[in-house]
Amino acid sequence: MNCLRALALCWVLVASTPAAQAPAQTFSSTAKKKDECSIAGTVVTLAGGEPLRKTKITLQSVNDRTHSISASTDSGGHFALKRLDPGEYRLRVGRVGFVTSEYGQRKPGDPGAILTLRPGQEIDDLIFRLVPAGVIAGHILDEDGEPLPSVEVSALREVYTEGKRNLSTTAVVETNDLGEYRLFGLPPGRYFVNALYTQWNRLGENADEPAEPAEASSQGYAKMYYPGMPDAEKANTIVVKAGEEIPSIDMLMRQVLVYRIRGHVFNHITHKPGVGTNIILVPKTTGHEWEFTNQQATVQKADGSFEIAEVLPGSYVLISYWFDEGRAYSSRTAVDVGNADVDGLGVAISGGTSINGRVMWDGRPALDKDELTVTSTPEDTHFFFGAKTRVNQDNSFTLRELGEGTYTVDVSGQSKDCYIKDVAYAGSSVFNEGFTVARGSAASLEITISSHGARVQGTVTDQNSLPAPGVWVVLVPDAAHASQHRLYKQQTTDQYGHFDLRGTAPGDYRLFSWDEAEEGAWEDPDFLKPFEEKGLGEKVRVQDGDTKSINIVAISTASSGVQKP
Repeated sequence: MNCLRALALCWVLVASTPAAQAPAQTFSSTAKKKDECSIAGTVVTLAGGEPLRKTKITLQSVNDRTHSISASTDSGGHFALKRLDPGEYRLRVGRVGFVTSEYGQRKPGDPGAILTLRPGQEIDDLIFRLVPAGVIAGHILDEDGEPLPSVEVSALREVYTEGKRNLSTTAVVETNDLGEYRLFGLPPGRYFVNALYTQWNRLGENADEPAEPAEASSQGYAKMYYPGMPDAEKANTIVVKAGEEIPSIDMLMRQVLVYRIRGHVFNHITHKPGVGTNIILVPKTTGHEWEFTNQQATVQKADGSFEIAEVLPGSYVLISYWFDEGRAYSSRTAVDVGNADVDGLGVAISGGTSINGRVMWDGRPALDKDELTVTSTPEDTHFFFGAKTRVNQDNSFTLRELGEGTYTVDVSGQSKDCYIKDVAYAGSSVFNEGFTVARGSAASLEITISSHGARVQGTVTDQNSLPAPGVWVVLVPDAAHASQHRLYKQQTTDQYGHFDLRGTAPGDYRLFSWDEAEEGAWEDPDFLKPFEEKGLGEKVRVQDGDTKSINIVAISTASSGVQKP
């Protein structure tokens, strides 16, 4: 696995007669014996109902994701989980060749239901009918029709991120020596397929040898989307049905004009050229999806010089990082590549800026865990080189070695009834836009957390007045605050149709539930507009400390006249 990847690091419920049990798996229960719960059931194929052995069953606590247990089905497809604490759980079932299923799902891609176990409850009649996974297969060829080995081929699906459509990778494989690839384990749906011929895969046996000098610009392989487009917006989608194998999805890799970035790294920590510095070129992005590229290098020459080849025109962030005695030093440099090489780029490795801060409580401090953690994330690259730190007992913290740039900040560890009320930097609120770090800045960061978050709970029923398990329930802020992603509250209902949205900030909202909706679609104004125009959604106004009980009916997307996303 290359260093880029290392740094960037991923039901159908019906009644049945009680089944014979596989050997029981248990939690180390903290509940009294009379309060202990159990779950048992059977896993079978969707078509034919044949039992599936060696299927992995995973039960995970909703409130503590580190608390989980796994078991496998026996030859009759049976499983049993015993000595469980009462509480809220997610139950997932997975097996090679089938789509992973979650308790409460109507079909693959739907949200699962929270499984609420009440004291002493025993559930012994679960049946999971697994859907066979699909496959997309084909060849990747060069412009002469010859096979290309070691090409990364990805299957991607559209997902919502902060109200916008982005491509999210579902599966990645490499072509073999015949240029063949096989993307397997795909749930039914619509996919894009792209291919990237990465530099590190082309180096082969000469990976450790320095690159030969080349012309100022040259031809290089661009990322291609099926059937052979460099632009995803012009690509064709491939519809995969349950258990379907789609062959002959072949693509020709096309060479385009590419450019080079050359420069020098100087290490201000050692006061020497930056030998050993790692460099990654990252496309600038406003979303949260990370796109792997083939632009990376390690400074090996004594003068600290480096070169990154095969760069397409565009806006990038050049991230340089160097490790010393367990500490990471980094810099981030904006680079725009037009129709010419970029030469003479100067990169400096130096100590970043340490930002001191404090957590302020509006109300009595309320922790879900033993401590709070503050995380900063750079806005332009998201996944790289922010900082994470624990909050001290006196509520102070320090984010160390931050490079120049704009960051967002988040806090984890507070109770479910809390919400972040404000974030101030240098005395000014930066709650929405983030805070900007400049070298030499002595500004401090102040995060205010309220422990008086409102609570909205209730039950969702379907059009027949029956409980609606496993559907999304969402509090959507009013139009004036629709861009504030922190304010949205969402949850899936449990097996009784119940929901409990906690830690809600004061304000005006609409409460929605749909029988079918993609996760995050509600942050897209175009998705919400037709529902709002029909007057759907329950108006809710909450203040600090409010508790409101609201029962609603799930919107039927099939009968609403609104096209699903």
